[in-house]
Amino acid sequence: MRAFKPTACPVQEKFVTARKELSDTLIEHDEEVDLVLTALVCQEHVLLVSPPGCAKSLLLDAVMKWLHGRRFTILLTKFSVPEEIAGPISVAALKEDRYRRVTVGKLPEADLAFIDEIWKGSSAILNTLLKILNERVFENDGEVLKVPLKLCLAASNEWPAPDSGKELTALMDRFLVRKTVRPIVSAAGRQRLLWTRDYTPKLSTSITPAEVDQAHADALGLVWSKEGKDALEAVLRELAKEGIQPGDRRQFKAVGAAQAFAYLNGGSQVEPEHLEVLAHVLWDDPTEQPAKVAQIVAKIANPTGMRINQLLLEAEQILATTDVRQLAQAAAATAKLSEIDKQFGTLKGNGRLERARFYVREQIKKIKLASIEAI
Repeated sequence: MRAFKPTACPVQEKFVTARKELSDTLIEHDEEVDLVLTALVCQEHVLLVSPPGCAKSLLLDAVMKWLHGRRFTILLTKFSVPEEIAGPISVAALKEDRYRRVTVGKLPEADLAFIDEIWKGSSAILNTLLKILNERVFENDGEVLKVPLKLCLAASNEWPAPDSGKELTALMDRFLVRKTVRPIVSAAGRQRLLWTRDYTPKLSTSITPAEVDQAHADALGLVWSKEGKDALEAVLRELAKEGIQPGDRRQFKAVGAAQAFAYLNGGSQVEPEHLEVLAHVLWDDPTEQPAKVAQIVAKIANPTGMRINQLLLEAEQILATTDVRQLAQAAAATAKLSEIDKQFGTLKGNGRLERARFYVREQIKKIKLASIEAI
């Protein structure tokens, strides 16, 4: 079968542009940007978990504004009621002995939803969410309504407890993509955080629900290379050896997630490196499995990405322990970073590699300039 690739597709260009603009503004959240946009392309849902203040809401708000459709946002508390999700009961309908909700402006009519503190909802709210998120339908007074939801973005400060019950377990399974968001760790990122005052993403494009549908169809048209298929099957075998066996539905949807990530990267077909997104898909238990899954996926599908991460971590450790005002320390750090730069040069090139190499070279320049000023 001939590989499909959208030709000069304006919709794909919008995704590429938004991806760059979001990543340029949100410090060290490139991966979260990729996950949210990938989920939008494959029309699945995303859950981001982290302590307060890690830019979850900033990213999600930006994507909400980018999509020109009907939006629904809610912060759940233990006092939230189903009317806040599905709409109030129609008084006029009650007079006719009908129990019908007025869904205008609520989740059943939304193209995009943002649910903050998702685990705080009551059983009634959680049960309402389950069917909407998975089947995209809402039953209103006996009538089954199709929900136009393209993407639900959820955020929380914590994962549900292991003994939290079947409702929360089932709800978490409705989110195909799930990730722990970490605070800023690099020295350069810390400087940007401290001395840049406006982090609000400014997106130069917008996208409509119809264009999201087009992106979804184009992504599903991407075929899998033999290497990509072999890599996915190898990942699933290795996961099984570790006792990690994602359900059939999650494995099936993982295929679409990889196609969406390939589309986001401009691929003509799904290659092994596009399986990188599945590190945030193919697990169930958030306590230990994500790290194991990420390691297996990186080893099989993207060894270059795994090596890039290792080298960047080494670079950050060098920068964190170096006092650039001490000439001996500065010289040693420069030598070590130069060696890391050489190791980058032995890897197969891609956009991520080039960004990593540019970052290390910039740090070398900064150390040299600081050393000159200290003399």
